[in-house]
Amino acid sequence: MTAHISPAPLVYLVVLNWNGYADTHECLESLRGLAYPNYRVFVVDNASSDDSPARIAADHPEAELHRCAHNLGIAAGYNVGIQIALQRGADYVVPMNNDLDCDPLFVTQMIATQRANPGCGIVMPKIFYYAERDRIWSAGAYNRWMPSNIVMRGRKQHDGPAFAADTEIQFAPSCCLLLTRELAEVVAFDEGYFFYYDDWDFCVQARTAGYRIMYSAGARLWHKVSRSTKNSPKSLRWWTVFGQSCVRYHRKHHGLRLLAIYVAWVLFRESVKGNVRSLPSFLSGVRIALRAKLDDDPRAGWSS
Repeated sequence: MTAHISPAPLVYLVVLNWNGYADTHECLESLRGLAYPNYRVFVVDNASSDDSPARIAADHPEAELHRCAHNLGIAAGYNVGIQIALQRGADYVVPMNNDLDCDPLFVTQMIATQRANPGCGIVMPKIFYYAERDRIWSAGAYNRWMPSNIVMRGRKQHDGPAFAADTEIQFAPSCCLLLTRELAEVVAFDEGYFFYYDDWDFCVQARTAGYRIMYSAGARLWHKVSRSTKNSPKSLRWWTVFGQSCVRYHRKHHGLRLLAIYVAWVLFRESVKGNVRSLPSFLSGVRIALRAKLDDDPRAGWSS
């Protein structure tokens, strides 16, 4: 008799692009080398204003491309790709940024972690800095209450025994996540976030729904993020959206007292750093979000 071999679960890799051909191209090139036998690549283009969608379509016929009519932001962009993946029969969905260099085994390792941990709905890989291949950007994250913030586990540390085992974590950055179909059918990214805090909110939703979040030590990615990101210049629009996002998250999950402490901490921190120019934009975002209702849709005010 011939033994029946079950096919590997179908995995959809959802890559978000916005005016980023060079990064997306490199990411898709690395995905071509995956060792996993049953996956599809799905690129969600967030209304790019450059020629990146056409170039991606020409250079990567293996990847299906979906073009959004408007820039939906990260949360809604991910939701578009996740829902289409579920409609196509995906067993797992992997929403991911476009600025990643992926190890050939990262999908295989994340699925192994998920299967070994009952109740796990989200798995994140070990994420290194792109420019420092052995230095960790994130091995998960945890909540700090004062001032209230999410802190990366392992940030700026060299890889070593402390990060060598699969571990249950509180939070996982949405740089790259493996989601089970079961979770993705009941938990979605809150589209009230354009960017920032969307992943922390998603993790709170997942844990509230009873799902575990795991860090997969054997799954590896390299992320194009500067080690000095927190100290690098950001646009005034970034600060406005950041203000909106931090208010939304604190109102949903912490309350106004911790929000006030956090806003005061940001004002103090940025003043010490000499970043006073950004504070009016940050406070504008805070005021906008405080005046809004949590069920309001803020996307009409976002520009692409």
